Amino acid sequence: MRRFNFRAYRVPGTNFPAAELDYGLLADRLRGDRLLIDAIAIVERNQLNQSASGRRYGELRLKMTNRVEVRPGQFAMLKPHADFEPLLRRAMAYYRCEDLADGLRVEFIYQILGRGTQSLSRLRPGDMVDLLGPLGNTYDTQPARGRRALLVAGGVGSAALYMLAENLRSEGVETRLFIGGASAGDLPGVDRFEELLGAENVICATIDGTRGTEGFVTEPLQDHLRSIEARGPIIYACGPDPMLHRVAQIAEKSETTTQLSLESPMACGFGICVGCAVAIKSDCPEGFVYGKVCTDGPVFRSEDLYWAE
Repeated sequence: MRRFNFRAYRVPGTNFPAAELDYGLLADRLRGDRLLIDAIAIVERNQLNQSASGRRYGELRLKMTNRVEVRPGQFAMLKPHADFEPLLRRAMAYYRCEDLADGLRVEFIYQILGRGTQSLSRLRPGDMVDLLGPLGNTYDTQPARGRRALLVAGGVGSAALYMLAENLRSEGVETRLFIGGASAGDLPGVDRFEELLGAENVICATIDGTRGTEGFVTEPLQDHLRSIEARGPIIYACGPDPMLHRVAQIAEKSETTTQLSLESPMACGFGICVGCAVAIKSDCPEGFVYGKVCTDGPVFRSEDLYWAE
């Protein structure tokens, strides 16, 4: 397999100069500098599925010849290498990562909606993909030690929580997942979560009632919080904004520490385009200032976010 060159760029806020690097030098510098890697990955698999609700999903597996550290909650910007339209890459949360002797295998789950994800859905094994990443921050698992972790996923938001679940389990943290979608086919990755956490620790909710509780996933979450008496759990959530807003409300009422991974359209992924602005609470007259999901997040503490009523 051909070994492609890749570039390491300075992340805003660091003093590391932009430069083209060989892998050995990059591996040494990664330990102390925040780098994002612009590489070409090879498609190994691109499995497409359609749910009973009509929604379409893809599970994309890529092979990279360069090895970098990917942390739970981080994301990459993806685009088929051969396509000129659409011009901009699409932000995708890392779903799974596997170190290989000759590189790195990464997986992503995406919902097929517009032109960007439609172009990704046409990828075939052997095709090349432009990949910029890993980008963004990660979850803080320190507060979860000695407590119970509750993961809350809405649709493809589950992808951003799988590696977190792996880490929490490896640290001995009792972990439970609440996952919701429109129908049984709109719970991406649910089977893998059941293998990892045990079926008894995966609670499903679907709008049409075809799997688990009928209704929104926030309902069984709220019921669970009301039923427990042990030291308060910590919540980690990723999904659409309305779900995250409701999770934040529930967390505030139950005084539960919560970290939210936001989903947002973005053009660059590293703080230049300002297309992913998010309101952050502030003492200024307006009550908020704008941060960026790509560089300040995507993971935020729920109490720091300003939700417009």
